[in-house]
Amino acid sequence: MIINFKKSFLPPILLLVFFLIDGVLAALFSKTFYDGNYILVPRLIVIIFVLMSFYLPRNKVLVYAIVFGLLYDSYYSGILGVYVALFPIIVYITEKLKKVLNPNPLVVGMMLIINVSIIETVLYFFYQVLGVNTMDFNAFLAERMGPTLLLNSVIFIFLYYPLKKLISKLDET
Repeated sequence: MIINFKKSFLPPILLLVFFLIDGVLAALFSKTFYDGNYILVPRLIVIIFVLMSFYLPRNKVLVYAIVFGLLYDSYYSGILGVYVALFPIIVYITEKLKKVLNPNPLVVGMMLIINVSIIETVLYFFYQVLGVNTMDFNAFLAERMGPTLLLNSVIFIFLYYPLKKLISKLDET
């Protein structure tokens, strides 16, 4: 039995790198991202999941989403189950919509905006129910959702072509 290194090990390594860069960006630039009136949350792992959903088999990406959701919960949020549920949901939504959409940069970017919006909104309501969040919904939209979507859109613009090329090579036989 021959194991294809490229198909077996590089996608999780790529996800792990983006998982760590996500946290490093948030930690390094926390004063820039969280000071003042706006909260910018980098969601690099969502960017990579959206791209993987378009170019890799669904079952593999769903397994990666569950595993990295668990890691994300245990490492960043401290509440198990939130990202374990959210990451597979965004992979599933992207997978279903890719069947009717042509995967060009604009469509993939719009899927990223939809998925980041879903994640941020669900997290807002989840933390609102727990009583951790005291921000009202209008403030959330203006101070967190908008800046987060803008930040992730800019990051996506710079990372789309290199990541698409890398992920496409991962799927080649």
